[in-house]
Amino acid sequence: MYGSSESGVRKNLTTVTWMPGISGTPLMVNTVNEVDIQLRAVCDDLAKLDNEFMKYVKRTAGTFNYRVIAGTQRLSAHSYGIAIDINTEYSDYWQWDKSMKYKNKIPMEVVEVFENRGFIWGGKWYHYDTMHFEYRPELLVK
Repeated sequence: MYGSSESGVRKNLTTVTWMPGISGTPLMVNTVNEVDIQLRAVCDDLAKLDNEFMKYVKRTAGTFNYRVIAGTQRLSAHSYGIAIDINTEYSDYWQWDKSMKYKNKIPMEVVEVFENRGFIWGGKWYHYDTMHFEYRPELLVK
């Protein structure tokens, strides 16, 4: 759907400016299924939150990165340009801790903004990844 190879994915990528006026970081995301449009809408919605939430989203750890998921042979959602990792300074990831004891610092207000636009949050997974959001509207029940 998003491209069957790295070159196929790259043909569908466009640049989205992350958090214009706050961060302004250019990010590469897919145009298929309007991922780019939804990520721009996420930026607009996040900008409406109180300033206390900006530290979680001002910085990003990126979007498009054609690679496999560590320890697997499956391509990451980042490979398709449909995922974003937000500020790692406030994120928790199961492989960083190794205890598998769930941790999270990302406020639900931030999570809800992404979920309202068709993204799923890695903070709800058993192998939690609280910085990670991927555009998967087909998995969400409305």
